[in-house]
Amino acid sequence: TKNALRASVVKLNEITEINNLCAVNGRRGKIVYRTGKLWYNVDLVFSVKETVCSKNSGLEYDNRSCHFRSRKNAAKGICKSSVEYFAGKIVDVDVECRGLRTIDSRSLESNENSIEMRARRMPLRQVYKRVKQVKRIVG
Repeated sequence: TKNALRASVVKLNEITEINNLCAVNGRRGKIVYRTGKLWYNVDLVFSVKETVCSKNSGLEYDNRSCHFRSRKNAAKGICKSSVEYFAGKIVDVDVECRGLRTIDSRSLESNENSIEMRARRMPLRQVYKRVKQVKRIVG
């Protein structure tokens, strides 16, 4: 799941509008489930905070010099991601965050509100219930 978290944060940093990198400042949960013989997903919930490192710096988000910005100035978000694996390799990463402005790949414009509405429509408890149901079916 370390690779899944890393892939999720890298993807997040590609789609956020802020100029600095975000890094993980807390983890809340993970679910791993099979979706086929060689396929499985890792679903994560984690919190992120903006660092002092620019996206253009060439540094990775977890570089020691990329410490978090001050509490007042830092962008923060709660994120959930789904990382799809095939034969042990990552094939797809989907990340949604509340609290961070992201670029919607379809319209290439800021889209914070739609992410918040999607997150409200299906509370995390319902997501976990559905995952358990899928696990029983796929089993």
